[in-house]
Amino acid sequence: MNQPKEVETVTTDLRESLARVGIVLPSLRPDPVSYEHRYLPPLVELGRCTMDVAQRLTRALDGAPSCPAEPAPHPRDTVTERLSAATAYVNARSRGERA
Repeated sequence: MNQPKEVETVTTDLRESLARVGIVLPSLRPDPVSYEHRYLPPLVELGRCTMDVAQRLTRALDGAPSCPAEPAPHPRDTVTERLSAATAYVNARSRGERA
């Protein structure tokens, strides 16, 4: 599985799906920190939007069928650990190291 290519595809698919219901998220992109990280999966950054866009997104999702629940994260997979790993990655890259 080529995760960098996959996150690009997922981001494009999401952008196109949102556009079909009249929603544009200008900041929608692959998260630059997680994009090439060895340990974190690539993330899609949704960014900020106006209240109008948030309301239209809510209306668009209200009629959508429910998706299966996402599996619970492993207890050791905490936000603090992810932030720690991301910080270590950014620090290593700023020193010119390949994290």
